[in-house]
Amino acid sequence: MKTKVQLLLAFAVAVLCSCNTSFNYNIEGETIDLPQITKLLLVSDMESGVPFDTLSVKDGRFSYEGTADSVTTCFIGNLEDSIPMLPFFIEEGTIKIVLGKDHKMAKTTGTPLNDELQKLNEAGFKFQDELTQLVDSFKSEITEEQQKLLEKKSYEGMQKLSELFYKTAEKNIDNELGYFLVANPTILSEEQEMVLINKLPAKTRKRAQIQEIEKYLKGISGSSNDMAANDGKIPNFSAPDQNGKMLSAMDVISQNKLTIIDFWASWCGPCMKEMPHMVQLFKLYNTHGLGILGVSLDTDETAWKDAIKQTGAIWNHICERKQNSEIAKMFGVNAIPFTMIVDQEGNVLASGLTGTDLEDFLRNNLTE
Repeated sequence: MKTKVQLLLAFAVAVLCSCNTSFNYNIEGETIDLPQITKLLLVSDMESGVPFDTLSVKDGRFSYEGTADSVTTCFIGNLEDSIPMLPFFIEEGTIKIVLGKDHKMAKTTGTPLNDELQKLNEAGFKFQDELTQLVDSFKSEITEEQQKLLEKKSYEGMQKLSELFYKTAEKNIDNELGYFLVANPTILSEEQEMVLINKLPAKTRKRAQIQEIEKYLKGISGSSNDMAANDGKIPNFSAPDQNGKMLSAMDVISQNKLTIIDFWASWCGPCMKEMPHMVQLFKLYNTHGLGILGVSLDTDETAWKDAIKQTGAIWNHICERKQNSEIAKMFGVNAIPFTMIVDQEGNVLASGLTGTDLEDFLRNNLTE
């Protein structure tokens, strides 16, 4: 009997130990060109702003050891000393943090999620530097041609950044980094944001900040969106096609069981990468009732038409050929590639689908 009791106790201890998911973490950091900094605050609840601990800084160095039950978002800084609160993730391992007088010096590395976050920050700084160098290369008075170049480079850079943020959030949708990017959608379009929210785990989607964002996005689509005012149907729009003739969107849509409205541009790397897949989908499902209407954000007519020929995108295309597309504004599109799928009456069935998600939708809705 004594042996049985000992075995039961050993089993109970083993079970309790297996349920303990806490982990240890270390923070090792340094400050650069900040001799006045003697303390830094650790804050996990930015709403209240109340720090859960204070770090002492000596000779530009600071360290911290802690235990946590789960991976969480945290912030480090000291607003009193003009040190912005830098986000990082508390996770198992040694987290390395650098704070500097120049905000570009700030770094969070050493653990998986912090390394991913650092890559995004570096991409953002690189984009800023490229624009600054371009502006510096101009003379004191920027010509109209230079202004157009600046706008184009700015738009292209924002597209690349948006795509990078989206893919990073999508890849990390089940962890704290994914939640952080969805909860702070500074560079994501409203369409990208809604797609990501739909992919979040149910538990994460119930967080207050996500629910507030979702409520806001639904409020936009429910009140100010032209589609809502038209019983969920898209408003009709027209623009010159690749042959120079005005083409109405509904003239194309009404001929197909389903139509993909594809926003793209020849200068958009992700768009051109996706185009062979679009060509393949069109060949597979055109006989099943699929149509595609390409809406290009190109301003260069020759580049637009050449891209259509080179990719074999043999469906209908339209292009306004101006910097700020009225059609893109109509649908709130500020990141491409972007797709909407509509039925024969113009009712929106899905949006923001690319790759396998788009293929799965077509397979499920166009084949028996």
